[in-house]
Amino acid sequence: MSPSAQLVDKVSGVLSSRFSRRGFFARSAVVGSAIAANPVTYALKPTDAYAAVCSCSGSNCDCGSLCCDGYTEFCCTVTGKNQCPPGSILGGWWKVDGSGFCNGPRYYMDCNSPTGANCGCALGDCNNRKSGCINFRYGQCNQQISYIGPILCRVVTCIAPWEIDGTCTTTALYDAATAYHDRPCLHAQDGAVDLIDDAQGGVRVAGWAIDWDTKNPVTVTVTVDGQTAGSAVANLPRSDIAAARPGMGPNHGFDFVVPMGGGTHTVCVWVQNVGPATSAPLAGLIGCRTVTKRSPLGSLDTISTGKGTISVGGWAFDPDTKDPIPVHVYIDSQGTAITANLPRPDVDAAYGAGPNHGFAATLPASPGVHQVYVYAINVGAGSNVLIAQRTVEVGMPFGVLESVVPAGGGVKVKGWAVDPDVNGPIPVHVYVGGRGTAITANVNRPDLSAQLGSYGTVHGFEAIVPGPPGRQDVAVYGINDNGPNRLIALRSVDVLSGSPFGHLDLVQAGPGSVRVAGWVLDPDTSDPIDIHVYVDKAGTAVRADRPRPDIEALYPGYGAVHGFDAVIPAPSGWHTVCVYGIDVGPGENRELGCRMVLVGGDPFGSVDVVRASGGILSVGGWAIDPDTKDPIDVHVYVGSNGRAVRADRPRSDIGAVFPAYGPDHGFAASFAIPPGTHQVCIYAIDQGLGENRLLACRTVTA
Repeated sequence: MSPSAQLVDKVSGVLSSRFSRRGFFARSAVVGSAIAANPVTYALKPTDAYAAVCSCSGSNCDCGSLCCDGYTEFCCTVTGKNQCPPGSILGGWWKVDGSGFCNGPRYYMDCNSPTGANCGCALGDCNNRKSGCINFRYGQCNQQISYIGPILCRVVTCIAPWEIDGTCTTTALYDAATAYHDRPCLHAQDGAVDLIDDAQGGVRVAGWAIDWDTKNPVTVTVTVDGQTAGSAVANLPRSDIAAARPGMGPNHGFDFVVPMGGGTHTVCVWVQNVGPATSAPLAGLIGCRTVTKRSPLGSLDTISTGKGTISVGGWAFDPDTKDPIPVHVYIDSQGTAITANLPRPDVDAAYGAGPNHGFAATLPASPGVHQVYVYAINVGAGSNVLIAQRTVEVGMPFGVLESVVPAGGGVKVKGWAVDPDVNGPIPVHVYVGGRGTAITANVNRPDLSAQLGSYGTVHGFEAIVPGPPGRQDVAVYGINDNGPNRLIALRSVDVLSGSPFGHLDLVQAGPGSVRVAGWVLDPDTSDPIDIHVYVDKAGTAVRADRPRPDIEALYPGYGAVHGFDAVIPAPSGWHTVCVYGIDVGPGENRELGCRMVLVGGDPFGSVDVVRASGGILSVGGWAIDPDTKDPIDVHVYVGSNGRAVRADRPRSDIGAVFPAYGPDHGFAASFAIPPGTHQVCIYAIDQGLGENRLLACRTVTA
């Protein structure tokens, strides 16, 4: 081996990390060229090898230009599309993590020529990287092809290569040096406008749109005369786009209508940018058309039924005139002409159509189901337009079952019902498990005034309806005054039954007493039930009839009055307190909970302040004897000298923590002490069974 060849082998190993992307042969070629061109510099400065061999593929470009950096140009620079050019072969890929351009890995794919290619700066520009110069192949794609030529260009996406070309494997290679290679064309938007045309309600736009930074659907925005008129997500299936742009998926179509007034307008469609902020949000203009709107516009805003009538309301205008136009209303095949001449300033503000284009009419209709068609009648160029088609019923009860929940012995139903042929409340029949109960929809419901209009508001119903235990079908019918009844709703609900249940929230000792609190209900009734409180073996009956809105929220069919909070007398000492829910139907009494509690005992408290200043000792704190809610004494000893202080000052914080004893248990006192260092001890004085208790000792200096 010649000395030059030995040097090539040795230095190519040194540069393995710099040229890992291209492998040993690329390293050897670069090193060999470097030695031939400038052996002394390269031997002394191996990291400058690339600069030493900067020939730029025979071009006259400076070594600092992109054409000389050793990488191939992006396909979108060469062809305008971030795809392999027609006739090229996807030869392999690598990736970079954390580039910042993708929310995850960024993938780089080499598009190789099937044979040879002209080598040079892409498009003959030194500011572009090479094209057709590098003979290299990673090899994860199209492995069935044994030989391919040099790399023509690179594709860079956030989409995995095997999603773009099914021949690619998932074997990953990496080249962090390419992490920040980028071009604006990699973040471009693409699309086409297939249709921009006059439509009912405005102008219809249709086509497809993508952003090369994502395979997800993107948003398109429509402007009319430069002003935003509406937007939509381009997520409709377009198999042709999926086939033409592999890896992007099929859902990139759009087809929607945006408002547009009469006359001639310029309508443009833009693709919103989702990649790096290299351009304005509306970055991709994909088409503009000039559209002249001539056919009428309109809307059916309301339709309702009355006794033998159907009422309609809305607006309509023709762009060819600011005068009111005819509107034809068909009930089935029977048509009636009305005029859209009522004030509608909102329509004028939106379309510049003039002020008087509203319509409202009440038309006769026989009982039964009808198809209603409303047409805006054209008065100039264009054609009549079907504004709306609706299905309505005349002379049939209607209503809503708003809720159905378990309740005592059955279910609680709430809703409303109206018969358009009746001026007042109507009967409602509720079937639970096949068992029927008649109620009347006569509850005043002011909240329905806007919805029910001329029918009035006294059409609500709310009742507990009996039913057998278990899973039951609940059917609610509005009863017709003259014709078939109407099924308002059919639901399924679990009807509860059995033993009481609830929770013992609190067992707390007080002066000569025990307080218990909680809730209980019996599934067989919505009324309050009793609990029995046992302090050891002595029982006391208590009615669980206190409001508990939280329980009503959990069991709305049973109401709120199921809470209990009672104080039971108890002597001093330890006691077992048990609470039972008393059954009122099928089932048995149930224990809600048992607790051990100490009534009475030694006093307790806290010393908050012991301070000496200027020969004055100040003390403060609180003390309670659990045998009484009355204030007690504390004794303050300075050395062996004691003083009695009454703990009867208000302490709202103590009253909040020990509500059974009230707030008046604070103490505070000040008195003179001789100079020197003293030990101050404070005792709570017992008032019942128990003994005095030391609250604290402190050392002070006066």
